[in-house]
Amino acid sequence: MATRKEDPRRVRSARKDASVSSIERHVEKAYGLPSGSVQINRANGKNAYGNKRVGNLMKEYKQKGE
Repeated sequence: MATRKEDPRRVRSARKDASVSSIERHVEKAYGLPSGSVQINRANGKNAYGNKRVGNLMKEYKQKGE
């Protein structure tokens, strides 16, 4: 039996230059969820704006952990 060489799309990491809204849409599509049902939050618990980049969001979480 052949094995997969890469992970399925739904478990790959998000690119740092991707926007939050595009990641939310990809998650909704991958899991068959209705539009608007996925929300990515900032480190302080508030909703992240759709135009925020994933890299900036990751930096924010790193700073909170320090």
